[in-house]
Amino acid sequence: MPKTRRPPGLSESGFVEGTKKVDPAEVVRRYFRLINEEKFDEFFGLFDSNASLSAPFGYSGRGLEALKGYYLQVPQYYAEHVDEPVEILACGDRVSVRIEFRGRTRKGVPVQFRAADWFRVKDGKILSVEIFFDSYSLYKTVAGASGK
Repeated sequence: MPKTRRPPGLSESGFVEGTKKVDPAEVVRRYFRLINEEKFDEFFGLFDSNASLSAPFGYSGRGLEALKGYYLQVPQYYAEHVDEPVEILACGDRVSVRIEFRGRTRKGVPVQFRAADWFRVKDGKILSVEIFFDSYSLYKTVAGASGK
């Protein structure tokens, strides 16, 4: 995992000095570990019950059930998948992550792309996630491999 750039006053243990506040960057690190390990019960426990998500291909949702509809598609579509956070930048309740995604679809198509995720975290819970990547390039890779 890459080192996180921390604002002054944030300890290595993940707490703001003098408080017991959870480090938002640590919550985001757990997000990636749990999605990669497909530990979805723990994964969804990271989110606020009214969390929001926006992602390419026009996806937008609010609340745990909407988020489950999005995230549970990952193992259904990708036989193999790894979201590798290569850089994590944290400032207050905001965390941005540069990601290298590698995977293979259920039809055997290899997929690799870069992405960026922006998080808002409060009191140890993810309030929002905005996912950015070149969806057209991904579409061309998958559609081209299937002959469409």
